[in-house]
Amino acid sequence: MLDNIFDTVRRGAERVQRRGEEVAQTARLRMEVFGLTRELDTLYARLGRAYHAGQGAEVLSGIQDDLRRVDEEISARERLIAELSAQEEGEEAGRVPSGGTPTPDTANPSPTDGAAGSGPDNRPDFTTDRAGPAEPTIPDAMPRPDEPPRPT
Repeated sequence: MLDNIFDTVRRGAERVQRRGEEVAQTARLRMEVFGLTRELDTLYARLGRAYHAGQGAEVLSGIQDDLRRVDEEISARERLIAELSAQEEGEEAGRVPSGGTPTPDTANPSPTDGAAGSGPDNRPDFTTDRAGPAEPTIPDAMPRPDEPPRPT
């Protein structure tokens, strides 16, 4: 009888330890996402400044490549957080999810499903170039250095 109590307490302690490790890992991943989101904001600012300064296409495409890279890193960490959450929910229900992958949430699609601007924070999808080269639709407030002045 004392052995049964000891085993039950030991299993409970192991479960609490695993849960604590999962919570710590999720918190670490969320902090990384936060840092990467700040980096993403900085890159968007650089892209805007470069565009309005009339930088060449090679400079703009380099910044866009950096945006894609950071966006993919954020998506990868968010997928890991979702997997950890699915495992935690499975363990709380008394079962471990098969395959270790969460089922897709149709109410909240992931940014990697091909839909531009989908996901929890409405980030654009830079993984494909569906629209081709971007042309400005609103005239610049200041003329570009390589353009002749516009008639008024």
